Amino acid sequence: MFAPGHLIWIGICFFLILTGISVLMKKKPPIKAVINVSLGIGIVSEIIKVLSLTTIVPMVDQAIVTEGGKTALAWVPTGDYTPYLPNEHLPLELCSLYLIFLFIVQYLQDGKIKHNLLSLMYVSGLLGGTLGVVLASQTQYCHTMSDYFLTFRAWQYFLYHAMIIIVSIYIGFSEYSNIYFRDWKTAALGIVILDCPTFYLNSVLSTEVFVGDKIVGVTHRMNFLSSYINPLGLILDEKWKWFLYLVIRFILGLILTIAIFSLLLLRKDKGAPAGVPEEVKGDG
Repeated sequence: MFAPGHLIWIGICFFLILTGISVLMKKKPPIKAVINVSLGIGIVSEIIKVLSLTTIVPMVDQAIVTEGGKTALAWVPTGDYTPYLPNEHLPLELCSLYLIFLFIVQYLQDGKIKHNLLSLMYVSGLLGGTLGVVLASQTQYCHTMSDYFLTFRAWQYFLYHAMIIIVSIYIGFSEYSNIYFRDWKTAALGIVILDCPTFYLNSVLSTEVFVGDKIVGVTHRMNFLSSYINPLGLILDEKWKWFLYLVIRFILGLILTIAIFSLLLLRKDKGAPAGVPEEVKGDG
């Protein structure tokens, strides 16, 4: 994290976000059109991610093998192979869920549900997208400068996160929008609801090791929405430390959500565009 290649991508994303927002605010396309285009880009992005991260691995089974006069239990290839996508790339992070939100919001009728989802998209896109660019889990796969700029995965990762930031800002600040500061409570509740399943999924999708009936550790751990492991890598070796981390995480999330919605107080509302009734303002 924060290697030269990563810092360059942060700069590129910042430039793209400023340019994209400037163009959108000048052209003022309907939100629905922006979401349609973003959905198409997002689908292509997800296809690139899945294809680039899926590998063909051998099927193995446990068997007793003898070597040097000694027998041991080992994993032996069965001769079959299968495509494999690691669990951590399931679409369960805020940024991946955003693609699902883009799809759903297109089919919702104007009303409270659509309004609440747009409010959630505004904060989740800004929060998740920004954290994605800055903390960039993608950097664990990049070890040289060429890894940052000569792989489809790196381009996919950073451009996708920049895109959802652009879309989220436009959702919040477009003259078609009817999202206001007061909607922060609904959006915060939405994030909490999305967060709750991770306390189960992170354990279910981790790989545990048992001796008899007692767990002695895990060989592979999950961390969707950072609910188990802090992004700074601090060691949480006791349950009370994890509880304290969750409290701090909740407070910081709440502060960031309020801060993101506070930006809407800077928006100059001009009413619905000509010919667009006030009650449908926001459907694009």
